[in-house]
Amino acid sequence: MNEAQFRRQLQEQGYGEAESLECEANMAKDMHVHEFSASVLVLRGAFTLVTEDGSATHQPGDTCKLPAGTLHAEQTGADGTTILIGKK
Repeated sequence: MNEAQFRRQLQEQGYGEAESLECEANMAKDMHVHEFSASVLVLRGAFTLVTEDGSATHQPGDTCKLPAGTLHAEQTGADGTTILIGKK
């Protein structure tokens, strides 16, 4: 998916305006929850999302969603990553 398609999808699904987020190399956040649902598009690098169900690594052009209140951790690869994130 490209950035324009992602932004259009966010709007259609009721998410807020996409925010660009630069994540440092080899970032590993501890398990946590958010009070918002998130939709993510990976623009650069690898972005791994870890939940109680396992982990999935997303590459540029991949999207993922995370419902509010889901216990998760986030990780990046050796080159860091850039994501677009929409919240609702």
